[in-house]
Amino acid sequence: MFTLSFIDGGMPRAHRLREGVTVIGRAPTCELVITAPLMSREHARVRVAGAKVFLKDAGSTYGTLLNGAPLAAERELHAGDTFSVAQVLVTLESDVAESDVLSEGHQLFDETSTIVRSIIPPGPGHAPPPAAATTMTPAAPTPVKTVSASPTATPPAGLPAPAPTAERRRSEDRRKVDLGRAGGDRRSGRDRRGGRILRLLTEIGTTLVTVQPLEQVLARVVDLVFDVVPAERAFLLLRDAMDQPLTARVMRSRDGSVPTKTTLSRTIVNKVMRERVAMLAKDALYDSRLDASGSIQAMNIRSFMCAPLWNRNEVIGVLYCDNPRSKKFTGDDLEVFAALCNYAAVAIEQARLSLQLLEETRRRERLQRYHSPGVISRILHGGSADGAFVAQTRDVSVMFCDIVGFTTLCQHAEPQEVGDLLNHFFGRMGEVIFEHDGTLDKFIGDAILAVFGAPLDQADHATRAVGAAVAMRRELAHVNADRPGRPIRMRIAINSGKALTGDIGSPKRREFTVLGDVVNTAARLESSVAQPDQIVISQHTRERLGPGFDLRPLASVTLRGRDSELDVFEVIG
Repeated sequence: MFTLSFIDGGMPRAHRLREGVTVIGRAPTCELVITAPLMSREHARVRVAGAKVFLKDAGSTYGTLLNGAPLAAERELHAGDTFSVAQVLVTLESDVAESDVLSEGHQLFDETSTIVRSIIPPGPGHAPPPAAATTMTPAAPTPVKTVSASPTATPPAGLPAPAPTAERRRSEDRRKVDLGRAGGDRRSGRDRRGGRILRLLTEIGTTLVTVQPLEQVLARVVDLVFDVVPAERAFLLLRDAMDQPLTARVMRSRDGSVPTKTTLSRTIVNKVMRERVAMLAKDALYDSRLDASGSIQAMNIRSFMCAPLWNRNEVIGVLYCDNPRSKKFTGDDLEVFAALCNYAAVAIEQARLSLQLLEETRRRERLQRYHSPGVISRILHGGSADGAFVAQTRDVSVMFCDIVGFTTLCQHAEPQEVGDLLNHFFGRMGEVIFEHDGTLDKFIGDAILAVFGAPLDQADHATRAVGAAVAMRRELAHVNADRPGRPIRMRIAINSGKALTGDIGSPKRREFTVLGDVVNTAARLESSVAQPDQIVISQHTRERLGPGFDLRPLASVTLRGRDSELDVFEVIG
């Protein structure tokens, strides 16, 4: 599955690509809408055809850049490629399902260099890890010996025990440093290990710990793998929750390419996650098509390291890297690799939490356009954020309010003055509606459509609606007292009944609204019955209204589009 990840307005976003063409632009009809400066209505097209992805400019004004170069014709995209649309940098990410990357067809080799180490940090609250198994049977019952190492130094909390000093690189791989003595001097295994961990901690402090979008954190983790250990390939597998399968979020070779037709041992990955151990060993892909006794494809024998990404009490994934058998990893490599995994898990969880916070902020900003702070709090913290906006039938009270003689009031005013007038009026009236836990459906010219009893049920929605109308009339008196010139006058009508409420619209654009005869009736009452400075309610609202209001009956009316009379009442106070 392919995903486009990018930053839009300072917030990370991700868009899952579907088979076919995805149009990117600022037009509401685009599959991916980005309203950035310099963005054309239709800026670029991304085409998914099976396992391949292609990018083409859609005739945009400022063009599309692929990996920094102008795009002249349709080009194939590969995982990790970046392209720019209107200065927005977009990265193509590819997730591979667990079933496609993990395989039972691997065999662990019986090598005395196999190392299995716990990564659970010491201290209270952490149970000792299960004893490392002395045998494993990935594909065939081949004994595996675990080398127990006596640490040469006390490791920092949270890091695995250091490797035995006997496990050093061959002499030709050792590094030399000039210490000012003739011929220089070799560093000890402890010095090399300490230097690599210090370098790793420096990188972590400057990159991973800072809050970044999740995809950038994952890519940087894999970069660090190649920086601190001599790996040829690296794989980062994550799961979204404990009951979810793993997905390969990053698969990369040292040269930046994506490995193809690659599988990892399911047995190894499961052992690492279940027992929370870091492992260094060699395995090979088992070819079941050959002789019945089981044949190993010698060229596939690889030295690998695998460690869990473990944060707090949850294993969120694994980090895996490998080499051809000619380049063996050492115990020092495993120690540094496990240390990286510990810090990477923290950085990944931090990025996830940051994303959740940004998503909640985005949802709160969206809700603030329609709902009072009290309703927003109930939606976000009451576990009904999604269900509240599903289109459903509710018993509600609908209010229409508009300015009397608005055209005459503004005929000699500048457009900016008209805008300032409406913004001030809508702002003051909207605050009153919110104080009574009403919802602003929309502004229609100089009119306000508000609903009470949605998106959350309110048993006293009629009382809230009429109470808000009376308070709005008082607030308008304060508005007129504060402004010179001709006073603003308004009329309000309220009707109650069953209506469809929720997010309504096209698949590409939905907005919260209310639909039904109850809305049409309220609109007719406001336009043809209510007089300036008057609050009119229907008999349906009066039947649901609580005590405390002074009402005066008006003559029964027959509204356009209705075949029966409707009793109406004026709210005096």
